[in-house]
Formats: sequence, structure tokens, C-alpha cells
Amino acid sequence: MIKVFVNILTTSRFFLSFFLPWLYQNSSYDRFLMMIVALFLTDTVDGFLARKWKVQSFYGATMDTIADKTLNIILLIALISKFPVLWGVLLGELVIALINGIAFLTGKKTRASIFGKTKMWLVAFAVIFGYLSDFGICNSSWIVGSTILAITSQVITIIDYSKTLLKEKKTNTQKVSWQTFWFDTDFYLKNKI
Repeated sequence: MIKVFVNILTTSRFFLSFFLPWLYQNSSYDRFLMMIVALFLTDTVDGFLARKWKVQSFYGATMDTIADKTLNIILLIALISKFPVLWGVLLGELVIALINGIAFLTGKKTRASIFGKTKMWLVAFAVIFGYLSDFGICNSSWIVGSTILAITSQVITIIDYSKTLLKEKKTNTQKVSWQTFWFDTDFYLKNKI
């Protein structure tokens, strides 16, 4: 039951990301900002809970990556027409999504690292400052500074993930049911990098 809860938390971030453009157009800025902060926080909470309760799985790790990229890309697309400097952040997210996709298709996995976790929060700050500026709450210079930090962290993450991808062996999936592969914690812990 705990694993289901953690996976629902992760999966909800993915589906709620598609609701954000509507919320941006049809809600107050404070509700919109609270929603994006809550969604960014679920990225930390779901991983923490999965490790604490020992319910990690390939489904959770894969959906976490997909949900993160979906959230970031949807939020950035809505902002880039107003703040073109964010194109660099969007491009960085797309390249990281491509690396993760290649890893998945080749039976490998890019490991979560301190670089990736730091990058996630720096991108979140760039996005949040973008919306704060759009709503007239902060100066747009905050976007430039946070964007430079986000892009720098994305470049470091791209290098780190690429090196990991080149070194990693294919995940052992022989004679394993799809339920075991996607949802079994022991299998995940034995086969993750």
C-alpha cells in the first residue's frame, strides 16, 4: 500500500503538469505559484519516502524522471515567449530528456546524482522567478541570474549523465516478469546503478 501511495504521488506530478497551462490562464497567481511549488516539492518528497519506506522501483524511478521533465518543459514553454533567455534552460531539459530516453531504450539508467538534484532545484528557481516576474512580483534580473545557474548545472548534469551512460552495463532483465521489473524493490535495488 505504501508503494502505491508513493507511486501515485510521483504519477500525479506528471498528470497535474498538463493542468498547469489552464491554471496559469484561469486562476489567481498565488494559486498557480502554490501549485508549481507543491509539484516541485513532490519531487523531493516521493524519492525521500520511497527510500525511507524501502519501496523503490524502476517504475518510480522512471516515472520520476518523466514527471520532472514534463513539469519543467510545460512550465518553460509558457514562459519563453516573455523571457527568451529561458530557451537555454528548455534546451538543457530537452537534452537531458534525450539522454534519459536513450538510457531507457538501451536498457540502461542514468543514476540520480547530486548534480541532477541540484540542477532540478536551480531549474525550479529559474521557472519560479520567471513566473514571479511575469506576475510583477520580482525584477526580471532574477530570471537572468537563476537562468545562468540553471544552465550551468544542466551542462554539468549532461556531462555526468553522459559519462554514466557510456560506462553502465545493460540492466539484467532476462527471465523477469514485467511486474518484477517495474515494481519489485529487491530487483530494483540489485539492478540499479
